[in-house]
This record gives sequence, structure tokens and C-alpha cells, in this order.
Amino acid sequence: MTTKAYFFLVILFLLSLPMEAIALSNDRDQPIDLEADTADIDDAKGISIYTGNVVLTQGSMQIKAHKLTLYNNKNNELEKAIAEGSSKKLTTFKQRPEGKDNDFFARSEKIIYYLTQSKIHLLKKAYVSQDGDIFRGNKIVYDTKNETIVASSEKNKEGQPVANGERIHITLQPRSNNK
Repeated sequence: MTTKAYFFLVILFLLSLPMEAIALSNDRDQPIDLEADTADIDDAKGISIYTGNVVLTQGSMQIKAHKLTLYNNKNNELEKAIAEGSSKKLTTFKQRPEGKDNDFFARSEKIIYYLTQSKIHLLKKAYVSQDGDIFRGNKIVYDTKNETIVASSEKNKEGQPVANGERIHITLQPRSNNK
């Protein structure tokens, strides 16, 4: 087996390792508290747009962004949230996983949280940290239901890695037998 093939298999294995389940079980039952400089709410379309120093908190979950767009379904339930950073500051997401002492933390230029699909997409300058494990790349997709993470580097129109583009970087802490 070549060194490149071995490296590729190791990376695939590491990316398939589950991260701990995200979210305290009662977070979804908590009220949503939202602060922003402006709000544009269209109940008929089920779209709310908040801009300027946006902070959304629900239980242990907190999203900070320059712009936050919320999409509700016909039953007025939140389906999707798109958080966007500014030119000076990335958007952030944090939440306390069930049974953990430390928060799951993520940041990127754009975060798309698909609540009905239980997936969080981090786009551009993506960074995820939990219990000392760190994932960095151009795009990170975290599946909160299946507890999986997929990280990828920047690709061109043909799907090939961009020359001199940012590669993924992973730091995994050693696991003791007591965990």
C-alpha cells in the first residue's frame, strides 16, 4: 500500500469517528431569546431576518452572527437557520452536549443549521471543537443525529482541490480507557 493510500484510509477512518451527541435533551423545549439591531419578520412566508450583532439563545445553544435568517414551516416550527458573519467577525455556534462538561463549539463565515435533518453545515474558514478535538477545513458538515462529521478542503468547479487552498486539519486528543 502506498503512503498516499494509507494516509487517505487513516483520514477516512478519523472522519468517520462519531463526535459526542449534541444538545441537552431539554434545549428544544426552552424559549428562544433573540437580540439584534434590526428585525424583518414575514409570518406569511415564514421568514425572519435579523441583522446587526445578532445573538440567539435557546437553552444551552447560542448562535452569534451579523445576519441570521430563520425559516419556519407551515406549522410555524423552525426548520432552518442561516447565520452569516461579517467581514470582521465569523459567526459562532455553541451548545452543551448531553452528559458533557464542555460545550460543542463551531465557527465559520456561514453556518446553516437544518433542524429537521439534524445537520449543521459550516462554510468557509470552518472550525469545530469539542473536548480538545479540533476539525478545520473549508467545509464541515456535522450530523447531530448520527454523530458524524465530514470535513473537506476547498474545491474548484471541477471538484478538484484548489492549488494552495486550505487543507483539512484534525487534532484528536488521546482517549483514556475510563471514558
